[in-house]
Amino acid sequence: MAGGEGVDNEGDENPTLVVESREWVLSTYIIVGVLTANYLKLRIRKLTLDLHSIPNDHVIVELLWVSVDHYLQGRMSGQDEGLYFPQFALDEVIMNIGIKRVIPSRSSKFTKGDLVISKFFSFSEYLIVAAMFLRVIDQTVRVEISAYLSTLGKT
Repeated sequence: MAGGEGVDNEGDENPTLVVESREWVLSTYIIVGVLTANYLKLRIRKLTLDLHSIPNDHVIVELLWVSVDHYLQGRMSGQDEGLYFPQFALDEVIMNIGIKRVIPSRSSKFTKGDLVISKFFSFSEYLIVAAMFLRVIDQTVRVEISAYLSTLGKT
């Protein structure tokens, strides 16, 4: 993770940390075949990971897992027929269900280190997101965290 692996700025004299957050965007539609790296491009943008730079009731999260399923590929075809979500626009960050770790939080619902899930996470290494779109994952349950991307995440 570029410039931010193991981000922990709690207790620093200067708590502001700027990272280069990598994000996957759709570069061309998939007309035939399967999703490969040829259809995507990696974009890097700077993001300030400072508790004071985010709005109230928001958190900064770090990407751990994302789901790349068959429906996602359908949203990359340029064809709207049969979809209940719109196509991704070219040069738009791809979104799907994902699991991320809270870095800092300005929400009473989440604390640093919480694992959270959302059905609409962008494929971005770091992200500022409204707390209302997140659900905390109970880490005391003896289930593989990745299971939340399939049976436990879709229910």
